[in-house]
Amino acid sequence: MGKINGSCLCGLVKYSCTSAPVFVAACHCSACQKATGSAFAVVVGLKKDDFQVLGDDLKIYEHVGDSGNISYRRFCSKCGSGIYSESPVMRPGMVTVRAGTLDETFDLKPTVNVYWRDRQKWIEHINDLPQQETMKR
Repeated sequence: MGKINGSCLCGLVKYSCTSAPVFVAACHCSACQKATGSAFAVVVGLKKDDFQVLGDDLKIYEHVGDSGNISYRRFCSKCGSGIYSESPVMRPGMVTVRAGTLDETFDLKPTVNVYWRDRQKWIEHINDLPQQETMKR
């Protein structure tokens, strides 16, 4: 796998990583639900030493998780896109980027659901819904 690149919605903040993802997970915790405004967040674990942010327009939100440890969520100061998080105690030497900010998905697929206990109960049935390629009027 080549270099990973990504950016926020407005393009003010960009990032790159020179190593392959360590993991890809769908996180269903209530904090990710609130941070994304969605049912879950797909996150990609990357080695911090190989991760570089271009642009210094990130804001930081400190969140205390159920473990009692602090997570640092970084987001664009202009458009509000969540870019990456760090939890130095729980995942030392790693960052987790939001998969939706990647320029290319590289056929990434989550291999695990975390905080399944907090999932939206309807999530198991989403594949049964009708599908449309774009938003219809």
